[in-house]
Amino acid sequence: MSFNLIVSGSGGCSGSFNMSADLFLLGKYKIADDFSSRPTLRIYYFSPPALSLGFFQKDRDIDERIIEKAKKKGYDIVSRPTGGRAVLHKSEITYSVTASYKNGIFAGKLIETYKKIGDFLYLFFVKLGLKPDTGAGGLKGAPPQGKNNKNNKGAKNNFNCFLKAHSYEITFEGRKICGNSQRRSDSAFLQHGSIYIDYNPEEHIELFNGGSAGDDDNNWEYFNNITGIRQEMEKAGADYSLSDLSFGRLSKIMAESFSEAYGVKPVPMSEDIIKAT
Repeated sequence: MSFNLIVSGSGGCSGSFNMSADLFLLGKYKIADDFSSRPTLRIYYFSPPALSLGFFQKDRDIDERIIEKAKKKGYDIVSRPTGGRAVLHKSEITYSVTASYKNGIFAGKLIETYKKIGDFLYLFFVKLGLKPDTGAGGLKGAPPQGKNNKNNKGAKNNFNCFLKAHSYEITFEGRKICGNSQRRSDSAFLQHGSIYIDYNPEEHIELFNGGSAGDDDNNWEYFNNITGIRQEMEKAGADYSLSDLSFGRLSKIMAESFSEAYGVKPVPMSEDIIKAT
């Protein structure tokens, strides 16, 4: 068995291209070609940084002050084809998986697919020398019961996707490291998720709350429940260099994790297949 592998070239892509590319790949599964018989893993990042909004975030759910602040910082503003809430795409690596949910590796209902994708994400962190949480029942990535599982009732904080971890998401001591969202067509699904490489809580507090960690204890409580690869490596006392956190190295390990988790071999494909459309 095999899978399509598309890795973004150096320089990254704009928010609008990245989202339209993922939607394009979902559409490919309506066509009778090799995309229908094997899953596709796309690995990419955003350049310039972007603020993406969930598909179901309507006008009443959007804080225009946050949008304007992001624009002033030079960030792209883009709507995702998937659900969930806002995500700041900066200093991170993003994956997307598109495949059939009627048959094959990812066959199953929505939550089953989320959990199945969690297998390769879990392995990705293990290959980096990290130890994600193992929750009740041995479910990989399930966060332990703690403050990160509590709903934040503040409307401005609910704008952010990373402030609540679900049972199928990877965490470290309850801290969320990857935001995931999914969309389904009649026979296939698209799931993408962003993993912070270097997480800066002050940056997120300033954007989403308009202050600093010291301004409000709740700011720190909530935004400290997010983490990144670099932060977890430092906690683990890992010996690493900046090159170890490069997109090139991390994308290679991510592709290897996908291959090993599901016993499939990569079929590399150029991003030109998307750009040419």
